[in-house]
Amino acid sequence: MAKKKSRLEYLRVGFRKHGASIRLRLRWDNSPDTCKVVSEALPFAGRLWHAKYASSEIYTLLPVKKVFGREPLPEWQCMYPNMGDLMWLFHPPGLIPGDVSPPDNPVRIVDVAYFYARGTSLYGPWGANPGNIFATAISLEDIEEFGKSCQHVWMHGFAKETLAFEAA
Repeated sequence: MAKKKSRLEYLRVGFRKHGASIRLRLRWDNSPDTCKVVSEALPFAGRLWHAKYASSEIYTLLPVKKVFGREPLPEWQCMYPNMGDLMWLFHPPGLIPGDVSPPDNPVRIVDVAYFYARGTSLYGPWGANPGNIFATAISLEDIEEFGKSCQHVWMHGFAKETLAFEAA
């Protein structure tokens, strides 16, 4: 009898410089295509950013084709993520900083975002920007602890910090 191929169930998101991280469960039940695209690309990392409009969000901006090969289908989309959610956010051209995707040579960019507190909205000055939830934290204590580190980088700076994603 053939062995059933196992799939990745958990991933870890964390800061390289500050050392804090959190373990999340991939949500194959609701976002199978996004989980496939992300798990096949692991490990990956990018420059850390902190949201202005969405509030309690940390993220990295990565070139879709170079890192992932393709974008996933829209699935299990959300406008108001909960703390502990990890999302794939689709961005239309023109909303990405020029040093990430130059206007004269645009590259399709994904915002891979972790939300660390309640009350986050993905409605910004350009309108609604729903994304795919593809992983969720599994421990409230871990969410709160990693949230403290996220708040720390917001208050004290995130220059030269990297947001890393790996199998857990």
